Amino acid sequence: MAVEDFQKIRDELQESFDSGLTLPYEYRMGQLKKCAAMLKAMEQEYCDAVKKDLGKHPAETNGTDLKFTESDLGYAMKHLKGWMADQYVTTDLVNKMDHAYQHYEPKGVVCVIGTWNYPIQCTLVPLIGAICAGDCAVIKLSEVSPSSSDVMKKYFDLYLDPLCYRTVQGSVAESTALLKIRWDHILFTGSVSVGRIVARAAAEYLTPVTLELGGKCPVIVDETTNVDTAAKRIAYGKCVNAGQTCIAPDYVYCHKKQYSAFIERYRAHIKDMYGDDVEKSEDFARIVNDRHYNRLTKLLEMGTAEVGGQTNPETRFISPTIITNPDLSSELMTDEIFGPILPVLQYEDLNTVVKDLRAKEKPLVTYLFSNNAKHIDLIKKRISSGTLDINDTLTHMMVHTLPFGGVGNSGIGAYHGKATFDTFSHAKSVLHRPIGMESVNNLRYPPYDAEWKQNLMYSLAYYKPSM
Repeated sequence: MAVEDFQKIRDELQESFDSGLTLPYEYRMGQLKKCAAMLKAMEQEYCDAVKKDLGKHPAETNGTDLKFTESDLGYAMKHLKGWMADQYVTTDLVNKMDHAYQHYEPKGVVCVIGTWNYPIQCTLVPLIGAICAGDCAVIKLSEVSPSSSDVMKKYFDLYLDPLCYRTVQGSVAESTALLKIRWDHILFTGSVSVGRIVARAAAEYLTPVTLELGGKCPVIVDETTNVDTAAKRIAYGKCVNAGQTCIAPDYVYCHKKQYSAFIERYRAHIKDMYGDDVEKSEDFARIVNDRHYNRLTKLLEMGTAEVGGQTNPETRFISPTIITNPDLSSELMTDEIFGPILPVLQYEDLNTVVKDLRAKEKPLVTYLFSNNAKHIDLIKKRISSGTLDINDTLTHMMVHTLPFGGVGNSGIGAYHGKATFDTFSHAKSVLHRPIGMESVNNLRYPPYDAEWKQNLMYSLAYYKPSM
Protein backbone atom coordinates (compact mmCIF):
# COMPACT_ATOMS: atom_id res chain seq x y z
CA MET A 1 0.00 0.00 0.00
CA ALA A 2 1.20 3.51 -0.84
CA VAL A 3 1.08 6.64 1.29
CA GLU A 4 -2.09 7.69 -0.56
CA ASP A 5 -3.85 4.46 0.43
CA PHE A 6 -3.00 4.92 4.10
CA GLN A 7 -3.99 8.57 3.94
CA LYS A 8 -7.40 7.53 2.57
CA ILE A 9 -7.86 5.13 5.49
CA ARG A 10 -6.80 7.81 7.93
CA ASP A 11 -9.22 10.33 6.41
CA GLU A 12 -12.10 7.83 6.68
CA LEU A 13 -11.27 7.20 10.33
CA GLN A 14 -11.07 10.93 10.96
CA GLU A 15 -14.56 11.32 9.55
CA SER A 16 -15.84 8.66 11.94
CA PHE A 17 -14.03 10.29 14.84
CA ASP A 18 -15.39 13.74 14.01
CA SER A 19 -18.92 12.32 13.99
CA GLY A 20 -18.61 11.57 17.71
CA LEU A 21 -19.29 7.85 17.17
CA THR A 22 -16.63 6.72 19.67
CA LEU A 23 -17.53 9.15 22.47
CA PRO A 24 -20.36 7.32 24.32
CA TYR A 25 -19.53 4.83 27.04
CA GLU A 26 -21.94 2.36 25.42
CA TYR A 27 -20.02 2.36 22.14
CA ARG A 28 -16.65 1.83 23.80
CA MET A 29 -17.98 -0.97 26.00
CA GLY A 30 -19.62 -2.56 22.99
CA GLN A 31 -16.29 -2.72 21.16
CA LEU A 32 -14.57 -4.15 24.25
CA LYS A 33 -17.20 -6.89 24.36
CA LYS A 34 -16.46 -7.58 20.70
CA CYS A 35 -12.79 -7.96 21.64
CA ALA A 36 -13.73 -10.48 24.34
CA ALA A 37 -15.79 -12.52 21.88
CA MET A 38 -12.99 -12.29 19.33
CA LEU A 39 -10.35 -13.64 21.72
CA LYS A 40 -12.53 -16.61 22.53
CA ALA A 41 -13.32 -17.36 18.88
CA MET A 42 -9.73 -17.11 17.63
CA GLU A 43 -7.96 -18.99 20.44
CA GLN A 44 -7.29 -22.30 18.72
CA GLU A 45 -6.47 -20.82 15.33
CA TYR A 46 -4.18 -18.26 16.91
CA CYS A 47 -2.31 -20.85 19.00
CA ASP A 48 -1.79 -22.94 15.85
CA ALA A 49 -0.45 -19.89 14.02
CA VAL A 50 1.99 -19.00 16.81
CA LYS A 51 3.14 -22.63 16.83
CA LYS A 52 3.90 -22.28 13.13
CA ASP A 53 5.72 -18.97 13.53
CA LEU A 54 7.62 -19.62 16.77
CA GLY A 55 7.27 -23.32 17.61
CA LYS A 56 5.59 -22.26 20.83
CA HIS A 57 3.52 -24.62 23.00
CA PRO A 58 -0.19 -23.62 23.07
CA ALA A 59 -0.15 -23.49 26.87
CA GLU A 60 2.66 -20.95 26.78
CA THR A 61 0.88 -18.92 24.10
CA ASN A 62 -2.26 -18.96 26.21
CA GLY A 63 -0.55 -18.02 29.46
CA THR A 64 1.83 -15.31 28.23
CA ASP A 65 -0.17 -13.87 25.35
CA LEU A 66 -3.89 -14.65 25.11
CA LYS A 67 -4.82 -14.89 28.79
CA PHE A 68 -2.65 -11.90 29.63
CA THR A 69 -4.59 -9.89 27.05
CA GLU A 70 -7.93 -11.22 28.31
CA SER A 71 -7.00 -10.13 31.84
CA ASP A 72 -6.08 -6.63 30.69
CA LEU A 73 -9.35 -6.46 28.75
CA GLY A 74 -11.41 -7.58 31.75
CA TYR A 75 -9.70 -5.01 33.96
CA ALA A 76 -10.45 -2.27 31.44
CA MET A 77 -14.12 -3.28 31.16
CA LYS A 78 -14.48 -3.21 34.95
CA HIS A 79 -12.99 0.26 35.33
CA LEU A 80 -13.90 2.04 32.08
CA LYS A 81 -16.76 4.13 33.50
CA GLY A 82 -14.56 5.42 36.31
CA TRP A 83 -11.71 6.22 33.93
CA MET A 84 -14.02 8.25 31.70
CA ALA A 85 -15.43 10.30 34.59
CA ASP A 86 -14.22 13.84 35.22
CA GLN A 87 -11.58 13.90 37.94
CA TYR A 88 -12.11 16.82 40.31
CA VAL A 89 -9.14 18.50 41.95
CA THR A 90 -8.81 20.65 45.05
CA THR A 91 -8.74 24.44 44.80
CA ASP A 92 -7.23 27.18 46.93
CA LEU A 93 -8.85 30.26 48.45
CA VAL A 94 -8.85 32.25 45.21
CA ASN A 95 -10.81 29.52 43.43
CA LYS A 96 -12.97 28.38 46.32
CA MET A 97 -16.21 28.96 44.44
CA ASP A 98 -14.98 27.38 41.18
CA HIS A 99 -15.19 23.82 39.88
CA ALA A 100 -11.77 22.51 38.76
CA TYR A 101 -11.37 19.13 37.14
CA GLN A 102 -9.70 17.10 34.42
CA HIS A 103 -11.82 15.92 31.52
CA TYR A 104 -10.42 12.98 29.54
CA GLU A 105 -10.91 13.43 25.83
CA PRO A 106 -9.70 11.09 23.06
CA LYS A 107 -6.62 12.19 21.15
CA GLY A 108 -8.13 11.35 17.76
CA VAL A 109 -6.87 8.88 15.16
CA VAL A 110 -3.93 6.89 16.48
CA CYS A 111 -1.50 4.34 15.06
CA VAL A 112 -0.47 1.14 16.88
CA ILE A 113 2.57 -0.62 15.40
CA GLY A 114 2.71 -4.12 16.84
CA THR A 115 5.47 -6.69 16.97
CA TRP A 116 5.96 -10.41 16.39
CA ASN A 117 7.08 -12.03 19.64
CA TYR A 118 3.76 -11.63 21.51
CA PRO A 119 1.51 -10.58 18.62
CA ILE A 120 -1.85 -10.35 20.41
CA GLN A 121 -0.50 -8.86 23.63
CA CYS A 122 1.62 -6.20 21.94
CA THR A 123 -1.16 -5.20 19.54
CA LEU A 124 -4.52 -5.70 21.22
CA VAL A 125 -3.55 -4.41 24.68
CA PRO A 126 -2.67 -0.97 23.24
CA LEU A 127 -5.80 -1.08 21.08
CA ILE A 128 -7.93 -1.82 24.14
CA GLY A 129 -6.63 1.41 25.68
CA ALA A 130 -7.34 3.34 22.49
CA ILE A 131 -10.90 1.98 22.43
CA CYS A 132 -11.38 2.91 26.08
CA ALA A 133 -10.11 6.42 25.38
CA GLY A 134 -12.52 6.86 22.44
CA ASP A 135 -9.90 7.00 19.69
CA CYS A 136 -10.05 5.57 16.19
CA ALA A 137 -7.02 3.47 15.27
CA VAL A 138 -4.94 1.88 12.55
CA ILE A 139 -3.22 -1.30 13.70
CA LYS A 140 -0.04 -2.32 11.85
CA LEU A 141 0.57 -6.07 12.19
CA SER A 142 4.08 -7.52 12.07
CA GLU A 143 5.30 -9.23 8.93
CA VAL A 144 7.90 -11.21 10.93
CA SER A 145 5.19 -13.55 12.28
CA PRO A 146 3.08 -13.98 9.12
CA SER A 147 0.80 -16.79 10.28
CA SER A 148 -0.12 -14.97 13.48
CA SER A 149 -0.67 -11.71 11.61
CA ASP A 150 -2.96 -13.38 9.08
CA VAL A 151 -5.12 -14.83 11.84
CA MET A 152 -5.23 -11.54 13.70
CA LYS A 153 -6.23 -9.59 10.61
CA LYS A 154 -8.98 -12.09 9.86
CA TYR A 155 -10.54 -11.79 13.31
CA PHE A 156 -9.88 -8.08 13.88
CA ASP A 157 -11.62 -7.26 10.60
CA LEU A 158 -14.48 -9.63 11.44
CA TYR A 159 -15.21 -8.38 14.97
CA LEU A 160 -14.17 -4.72 15.21
CA ASP A 161 -16.08 -1.78 13.74
CA PRO A 162 -14.38 -0.94 10.40
CA LEU A 163 -15.63 2.64 10.66
CA CYS A 164 -13.20 3.18 13.54
CA TYR A 165 -10.54 0.43 13.50
CA ARG A 166 -8.49 -0.85 10.57
CA THR A 167 -5.71 -3.41 10.35
CA VAL A 168 -2.91 -3.22 7.81
CA GLN A 169 -0.12 -5.63 6.89
CA GLY A 170 3.16 -5.21 5.10
CA SER A 171 6.86 -4.81 5.72
CA VAL A 172 9.31 -1.90 5.76
CA ALA A 173 7.75 -0.09 2.80
CA GLU A 174 4.31 -0.09 4.39
CA SER A 175 5.64 0.97 7.78
CA THR A 176 7.57 3.81 6.15
CA ALA A 177 4.43 4.94 4.34
CA LEU A 178 2.44 4.86 7.57
CA LEU A 179 4.99 7.08 9.28
CA LYS A 180 4.71 9.76 6.61
CA ILE A 181 1.14 10.44 7.70
CA ARG A 182 0.10 12.68 10.57
CA TRP A 183 -1.32 10.75 13.53
CA ASP A 184 -2.60 11.98 16.88
CA HIS A 185 -0.49 9.41 18.73
CA ILE A 186 1.83 6.55 17.74
CA LEU A 187 2.52 3.53 19.95
CA PHE A 188 5.41 1.41 18.68
CA THR A 189 6.81 -1.83 20.07
CA GLY A 190 10.15 -3.00 18.71
CA SER A 191 13.87 -2.35 18.55
CA VAL A 192 15.73 0.75 19.64
CA SER A 193 16.98 1.41 16.10
CA VAL A 194 13.48 1.38 14.60
CA GLY A 195 12.19 3.33 17.60
CA ARG A 196 14.50 6.17 16.61
CA ILE A 197 13.05 6.13 13.09
CA VAL A 198 9.52 6.31 14.51
CA ALA A 199 10.47 9.18 16.81
CA ARG A 200 12.05 11.16 13.97
CA ALA A 201 8.98 10.67 11.77
CA ALA A 202 6.64 11.67 14.59
CA ALA A 203 8.68 14.79 15.31
CA GLU A 204 7.80 16.13 11.86
CA TYR A 205 4.23 16.67 13.08
CA LEU A 206 4.99 16.97 16.82
CA THR A 207 3.06 13.72 17.24
CA PRO A 208 3.29 12.24 20.75
CA VAL A 209 4.77 8.75 20.88
CA THR A 210 4.92 5.78 23.19
CA LEU A 211 7.99 3.71 22.40
CA GLU A 212 8.18 0.26 23.98
CA LEU A 213 11.72 -0.75 23.16
CA GLY A 214 14.03 -3.08 25.04
CA GLY A 215 17.69 -3.16 25.89
CA LYS A 216 19.79 -5.41 28.05
CA CYS A 217 17.87 -6.25 31.22
CA PRO A 218 20.43 -7.09 33.92
CA VAL A 219 19.98 -9.59 36.75
CA ILE A 220 21.80 -9.34 40.08
CA VAL A 221 22.06 -12.46 42.25
CA ASP A 222 23.58 -11.48 45.57
CA GLU A 223 25.05 -13.61 48.34
CA THR A 224 21.93 -13.52 50.54
CA THR A 225 19.34 -14.98 48.17
CA ASN A 226 18.18 -18.58 47.77
CA VAL A 227 20.27 -19.46 44.73
CA ASP A 228 18.16 -22.49 43.75
CA THR A 229 14.95 -20.47 43.56
CA ALA A 230 16.76 -17.60 41.84
CA ALA A 231 18.17 -19.94 39.19
CA LYS A 232 14.74 -21.48 38.55
CA ARG A 233 12.95 -18.14 38.16
CA ILE A 234 15.70 -16.72 35.96
CA ALA A 235 15.70 -19.85 33.79
CA TYR A 236 11.95 -19.53 33.33
CA GLY A 237 12.17 -15.82 32.48
CA LYS A 238 14.97 -16.46 30.01
CA CYS A 239 13.45 -19.49 28.27
CA VAL A 240 9.84 -18.37 27.79
CA ASN A 241 9.44 -17.85 24.03
CA ALA A 242 13.07 -19.02 23.65
CA GLY A 243 14.26 -15.75 25.16
CA GLN A 244 12.52 -13.63 22.52
CA THR A 245 11.01 -11.30 25.09
CA CYS A 246 11.90 -7.63 25.60
CA ILE A 247 11.86 -8.08 29.39
CA ALA A 248 13.80 -11.36 29.42
CA PRO A 249 16.86 -11.48 31.68
CA ASP A 250 19.74 -10.54 29.39
CA TYR A 251 22.79 -11.20 31.56
CA VAL A 252 23.57 -11.98 35.18
CA TYR A 253 25.87 -10.50 37.80
CA CYS A 254 26.27 -13.34 40.29
CA HIS A 255 28.10 -13.00 43.59
CA LYS A 256 31.20 -15.16 43.62
CA LYS A 257 29.90 -17.18 46.59
CA GLN A 258 26.85 -18.21 44.55
CA TYR A 259 28.45 -18.42 41.09
CA SER A 260 29.15 -22.16 40.79
CA ALA A 261 25.91 -23.14 42.50
CA PHE A 262 23.92 -20.82 40.25
CA ILE A 263 25.27 -22.42 37.08
CA GLU A 264 24.61 -25.94 38.33
CA ARG A 265 21.10 -25.13 39.55
CA TYR A 266 20.31 -23.36 36.26
CA ARG A 267 21.44 -26.49 34.40
CA ALA A 268 19.30 -28.69 36.64
CA HIS A 269 16.19 -26.55 36.23
CA ILE A 270 16.54 -26.53 32.46
CA LYS A 271 16.54 -30.33 32.61
CA ASP A 272 13.50 -30.32 34.92
CA MET A 273 11.58 -28.03 32.57
CA TYR A 274 12.57 -29.42 29.19
CA GLY A 275 14.02 -32.90 29.78
CA ASP A 276 17.40 -34.42 28.92
CA ASP A 277 17.16 -33.30 25.28
CA VAL A 278 15.68 -29.82 25.03
CA GLU A 279 15.40 -30.07 21.26
CA LYS A 280 12.86 -32.87 21.63
CA SER A 281 10.73 -30.89 24.06
CA GLU A 282 7.40 -29.59 22.82
CA ASP A 283 7.57 -26.91 25.52
CA PHE A 284 10.55 -24.97 24.14
CA ALA A 285 10.01 -22.49 21.31
CA ARG A 286 12.15 -21.83 18.24
CA ILE A 287 13.85 -18.72 16.86
CA VAL A 288 11.49 -16.76 14.63
CA ASN A 289 13.55 -16.65 11.40
CA ASP A 290 16.94 -17.38 9.85
CA ARG A 291 18.24 -13.83 10.29
CA HIS A 292 17.73 -13.88 14.04
CA TYR A 293 19.00 -17.46 14.26
CA ASN A 294 22.25 -16.59 12.46
CA ARG A 295 22.75 -13.53 14.64
CA LEU A 296 22.33 -15.58 17.82
CA THR A 297 24.64 -18.42 16.75
CA LYS A 298 27.42 -15.86 16.25
CA LEU A 299 26.94 -14.70 19.83
CA LEU A 300 27.64 -18.24 21.05
CA GLU A 301 31.25 -17.79 19.92
CA MET A 302 31.84 -14.78 22.17
CA GLY A 303 32.50 -16.72 25.37
CA THR A 304 32.46 -20.24 26.83
CA ALA A 305 29.23 -22.25 26.62
CA GLU A 306 29.12 -23.64 30.17
CA VAL A 307 25.53 -24.91 29.79
CA GLY A 308 23.85 -25.80 26.50
CA GLY A 309 25.24 -24.40 23.27
CA GLN A 310 23.49 -26.88 20.95
CA THR A 311 21.95 -25.59 17.70
CA ASN A 312 20.02 -26.87 14.68
CA PRO A 313 19.71 -24.56 11.66
CA GLU A 314 16.98 -26.66 10.04
CA THR A 315 14.54 -26.03 12.90
CA ARG A 316 16.16 -22.79 14.15
CA PHE A 317 16.74 -24.42 17.53
CA ILE A 318 19.15 -22.93 20.05
CA SER A 319 19.31 -24.60 23.44
CA PRO A 320 19.18 -22.66 26.72
CA THR A 321 22.80 -21.60 27.12
CA ILE A 322 24.95 -20.06 29.83
CA ILE A 323 28.02 -18.21 28.58
CA THR A 324 30.91 -17.69 31.00
CA ASN A 325 33.94 -15.46 30.47
CA PRO A 326 32.11 -13.38 27.86
CA ASP A 327 34.00 -10.86 25.77
CA LEU A 328 32.80 -7.65 27.44
CA SER A 329 33.35 -5.58 24.28
CA SER A 330 31.50 -8.01 22.01
CA GLU A 331 27.95 -7.78 20.69
CA LEU A 332 26.99 -10.39 23.28
CA MET A 333 27.53 -7.80 26.00
CA THR A 334 26.67 -4.59 24.15
CA ASP A 335 23.52 -5.52 22.19
CA GLU A 336 20.20 -6.94 23.36
CA ILE A 337 20.44 -10.74 23.01
CA PHE A 338 16.77 -11.60 22.41
CA GLY A 339 17.34 -15.33 22.57
CA PRO A 340 18.01 -18.17 25.06
CA ILE A 341 21.66 -17.20 25.67
CA LEU A 342 22.59 -15.97 29.16
CA PRO A 343 26.04 -14.52 29.96
CA VAL A 344 26.96 -14.85 33.64
CA LEU A 345 29.53 -12.59 35.32
CA GLN A 346 31.04 -12.82 38.81
CA TYR A 347 31.23 -9.94 41.26
CA GLU A 348 32.42 -9.38 44.84
CA ASP A 349 31.31 -5.83 45.68
CA LEU A 350 27.79 -4.70 44.78
CA ASN A 351 29.03 -1.13 44.45
CA THR A 352 31.13 -2.14 41.45
CA VAL A 353 28.00 -3.58 39.82
CA VAL A 354 26.18 -0.30 40.48
CA LYS A 355 29.02 1.66 38.93
CA ASP A 356 29.03 -0.63 35.89
CA LEU A 357 25.26 -0.44 35.38
CA ARG A 358 25.16 3.33 35.77
CA ALA A 359 27.63 3.61 32.88
CA LYS A 360 25.29 1.68 30.56
CA GLU A 361 22.02 2.58 28.86
CA LYS A 362 18.97 2.42 31.13
CA PRO A 363 17.25 -0.98 30.78
CA LEU A 364 13.57 -1.82 30.50
CA VAL A 365 13.81 -3.95 33.67
CA THR A 366 16.39 -4.55 36.39
CA TYR A 367 16.07 -7.87 38.20
CA LEU A 368 17.45 -8.25 41.72
CA PHE A 369 17.50 -11.43 43.78
CA SER A 370 18.29 -10.49 47.36
CA ASN A 371 17.12 -10.80 50.95
CA ASN A 372 19.21 -7.85 52.05
CA ALA A 373 17.20 -4.67 52.63
CA LYS A 374 20.25 -2.44 52.14
CA HIS A 375 21.06 -4.10 48.82
CA ILE A 376 17.46 -3.69 47.65
CA ASP A 377 17.44 -0.03 48.69
CA LEU A 378 20.77 0.60 46.94
CA ILE A 379 19.60 -0.83 43.62
CA LYS A 380 16.20 0.86 43.88
CA LYS A 381 17.77 4.29 44.40
CA ARG A 382 20.90 4.05 42.26
CA ILE A 383 19.89 2.09 39.16
CA SER A 384 17.42 3.73 36.78
CA SER A 385 15.23 1.36 34.76
CA GLY A 386 11.67 1.11 33.54
CA THR A 387 10.89 -1.41 36.28
CA LEU A 388 12.67 -3.00 39.23
CA ASP A 389 11.55 -6.60 39.78
CA ILE A 390 12.78 -8.07 43.07
CA ASN A 391 13.09 -11.85 43.50
CA ASP A 392 11.22 -12.82 40.33
CA THR A 393 11.18 -12.35 36.56
CA LEU A 394 8.41 -11.27 34.16
CA THR A 395 5.59 -11.30 36.74
CA HIS A 396 5.50 -7.52 37.19
CA MET A 397 3.63 -7.54 33.88
CA MET A 398 0.61 -9.09 35.59
CA VAL A 399 0.04 -6.13 37.91
CA HIS A 400 -2.52 -4.00 36.07
CA THR A 401 -1.92 -1.04 38.37
CA LEU A 402 1.80 -0.89 37.49
CA PRO A 403 2.45 1.01 34.23
CA PHE A 404 4.81 -0.82 31.87
CA GLY A 405 7.41 1.18 29.99
CA GLY A 406 11.04 2.06 29.64
CA VAL A 407 13.22 5.04 30.39
CA GLY A 408 15.85 6.63 28.20
CA ASN A 409 17.12 4.15 25.63
CA SER A 410 14.57 1.50 26.64
CA GLY A 411 11.52 3.56 25.79
CA ILE A 412 9.26 6.56 26.19
CA GLY A 413 5.92 6.48 27.97
CA ALA A 414 4.04 3.54 29.46
CA TYR A 415 0.87 1.52 29.19
CA HIS A 416 -1.13 -1.40 30.72
CA GLY A 417 -4.27 -0.93 32.76
CA LYS A 418 -5.31 2.68 33.27
CA ALA A 419 -1.93 3.82 31.95
CA THR A 420 -3.03 2.74 28.45
CA PHE A 421 -6.21 4.80 28.76
CA ASP A 422 -4.12 7.76 29.93
CA THR A 423 -1.66 7.30 27.06
CA PHE A 424 -4.40 7.58 24.43
CA SER A 425 -6.31 10.37 26.20
CA HIS A 426 -5.74 14.07 26.65
CA ALA A 427 -6.45 15.12 30.23
CA LYS A 428 -7.96 18.52 29.58
CA SER A 429 -7.91 20.89 32.55
CA VAL A 430 -11.26 22.60 33.08
CA LEU A 431 -12.05 25.57 35.35
CA HIS A 432 -15.73 26.46 35.69
CA ARG A 433 -16.25 29.77 37.44
CA PRO A 434 -19.66 31.27 38.28
CA ILE A 435 -20.55 34.33 36.18
CA GLY A 436 -21.76 36.17 39.29
CA MET A 437 -19.93 37.68 42.30
CA GLU A 438 -18.10 40.16 40.07
CA SER A 439 -17.52 42.49 43.02
CA VAL A 440 -14.99 39.99 44.35
CA ASN A 441 -13.24 39.81 40.99
CA ASN A 442 -12.93 43.62 40.86
CA LEU A 443 -9.89 43.26 43.11
CA ARG A 444 -7.81 41.94 40.23
CA TYR A 445 -8.63 44.66 37.70
CA PRO A 446 -6.61 47.85 37.16
CA PRO A 447 -6.00 50.46 38.34
CA TYR A 448 -3.63 49.07 40.98
CA ASP A 449 -2.90 52.39 42.65
CA ALA A 450 -4.68 51.58 45.91
CA GLU A 451 -2.16 50.12 48.36
CA TRP A 452 -4.83 48.10 50.16
CA LYS A 453 -5.70 46.39 46.86
CA GLN A 454 -2.07 45.42 46.26
CA ASN A 455 -1.70 44.07 49.79
CA LEU A 456 -4.87 42.05 49.46
CA MET A 457 -3.76 40.62 46.10
CA TYR A 458 -0.43 39.52 47.60
CA SER A 459 -2.15 37.93 50.58
CA LEU A 460 -4.15 35.68 48.27
CA ALA A 461 -1.06 33.61 47.52
CA TYR A 462 -2.37 30.53 49.29
CA TYR A 463 0.91 28.61 49.36
CA LYS A 464 3.83 30.65 50.58
CA PRO A 465 7.39 29.37 50.18
CA SER A 466 9.36 28.77 53.34
CA MET A 467 12.47 30.86 53.81
